Amino acid sequence: MEIAERIRLGFQRQRKGQVLVSQDDLCSSLLFILDGEVRINKKSDAHNYELNEWTSQPLVLQPESLFGLSTRYTRTFTTETAVHILKVNKDAVRDILFYYPTFRINFLNLLSMRVQLANRQLWRPAASDLPLRFVQFLSSRCLRPAGRKELRISMQTLADELLTTRLNVSQLLNSLAQEGLIELKRERIFVPSMEKLLMGKV
Repeated sequence: MEIAERIRLGFQRQRKGQVLVSQDDLCSSLLFILDGEVRINKKSDAHNYELNEWTSQPLVLQPESLFGLSTRYTRTFTTETAVHILKVNKDAVRDILFYYPTFRINFLNLLSMRVQLANRQLWRPAASDLPLRFVQFLSSRCLRPAGRKELRISMQTLADELLTTRLNVSQLLNSLAQEGLIELKRERIFVPSMEKLLMGKV
């Protein structure tokens, strides 16, 4: 309550289909998704494939982008349902971090967890077989390794990323589809449950 009395907080309701932030937008505030469903989109640097994720869990939109060398969002967040958000501008975040040790510790813990997870992924042994390489390729690009995913990518681009042939990728994807772990459409790979894909192949 003390923070709410001293710091101006912005509570908002956004309707379905609203872009909250876009990839490469400047991050000038902390945005908290309090309820509702959000789609998260990430395009590759070469713009030759992209990943969509969906989440209905409470979420802070990329707090690591608020300070540091690069202060731009690396993903686009779009509402899939009506959502309630809390917006705290950068100056207010500085004040909260300075005056409230509990918030400061929680914020540092959140950033530390993200750095540690990213560092752990970098040193994970490369998979020797193709199914595991595909799962690692997908999971390493996810914001969270759970829920629905959609990878928009050509067969040839995926083959290049996995260091194999287009034929091998086609056989792999058809096998995963037969197991019910993915669904295939033209240049789209749907994963109904990332958890099931991980349990089935890792």
